[in-house]
Amino acid sequence: MPPMDELRIRAAEPDEAGALTELTRRSKAYWGYPQAMMDGWADMLSVSAAAIRDGRFVVAERGGVVAGYYQLTGRPPNGDLADLFLEPEAIGTGLGRVLWEHAVASARRAGFQTLTLESDPHAEAFYLHMGAEYVGDREVAPGRALPVLRVTFPTA
Repeated sequence: MPPMDELRIRAAEPDEAGALTELTRRSKAYWGYPQAMMDGWADMLSVSAAAIRDGRFVVAERGGVVAGYYQLTGRPPNGDLADLFLEPEAIGTGLGRVLWEHAVASARRAGFQTLTLESDPHAEAFYLHMGAEYVGDREVAPGRALPVLRVTFPTA
């Protein structure tokens, strides 16, 4: 990966949907999930051009290559960090922190007072370290629950 000083953060383009879908799947697979689970999650791990066009998708490029992205959803005052995915080789490089901080700043500028996310269990410690608080679990499939985390922004 090129150094952080070559990092560019910008809005995603609808024609990047396929590339973001593949990045999402590589990122999820990094955690060693069985292929059968990955296959079952294929729809959930897909990004559409319409979602990019209608949403708040932000990508981080290093050296002109997309290395990660996030998506904000919701309406003020309550938002959701629907996605934050990194290329596997970018995990642990500080890019997750950069995207998290950008997402939080973007959410605040958009008027959100809270930002909630369902974390992959493998990423929960990262979000807690970034200042999110555990607020519960959500069952997403029989026997599989995801931690729900939230950041609340101070009001002026």
